[in-house]
Amino acid sequence: MGRAKLLAMAGVGLWLVALPAQANIFVEDRREQRNPAFPINRSVGLLHNPGTGASGTAFLVGKCHIATAYHVAFMKERDSATGRVATSRGRLGHAVEFLVGLDPKAPGRFAAKARATVVAFGDYGEADFHGMPGDWAILRLDDCLGKQYGFLKYARPGSESAMPHRELMTVAFARSRLSQVGITVEKGCKARDHGPVSGLVGVDCAFESGMSGGPVLERQRDGRWLVVGLIQQSTGRADAVLPSYSMEHRNQMVYVTAFWRALDKVLGSEGRPVPGDRAR
Repeated sequence: MGRAKLLAMAGVGLWLVALPAQANIFVEDRREQRNPAFPINRSVGLLHNPGTGASGTAFLVGKCHIATAYHVAFMKERDSATGRVATSRGRLGHAVEFLVGLDPKAPGRFAAKARATVVAFGDYGEADFHGMPGDWAILRLDDCLGKQYGFLKYARPGSESAMPHRELMTVAFARSRLSQVGITVEKGCKARDHGPVSGLVGVDCAFESGMSGGPVLERQRDGRWLVVGLIQQSTGRADAVLPSYSMEHRNQMVYVTAFWRALDKVLGSEGRPVPGDRAR
């Protein structure tokens, strides 16, 4: 790819998607700003719509592909009164931009950018729970940035796995921390419930505006981290730190069971074996 020119956040007019990933933090805020050049972190970037200026989190899942939430891939515009981000109707070929290679010393400066085109997406509907497991999208990059920045492997749990059971980690761009160096990482959170339909899992990880579309990873028995979900939304938004997790205040991810088969199919086009890992 050669040397990429640094891209300043102010220069491309980025702002992070305000909803549906709202702020729910339980007991204490365990998130930290970590070096974005470290493994795992370096594979996470921003998906930017140059037409509207809206952006959200996305991550490399192959040499030439990224994954994110449907509502991030198809974000349209923000209502100035409510802060809500409208979502356009999904279509193959929809193109946005992916930025990666965040400068460890300069907030909002990225080393690389590539055009990203939607090649697969879920049957997303935000009106009720039945449409929420479809809140995922896979995009192909014009430049295969995964060769330089690496990509995240994903779990392929059996049908009996309703939710992950070990330690979770999130990596994303929290809107409140855009002026700080590094990328926002949380370890030590867990899945707390699943449903009310297959493919949705409630977690006690802290979610905030801007984190939508970021990966949720689970630590495996051998110490590896595999993607087990996408940051999707919060319910019962609270302005203060909550004393405990509850169904009233719930942070929800789209479980990997909803989209790993689509990833297998798409990544086969890269000419590499699909992941054979299974969450146990």
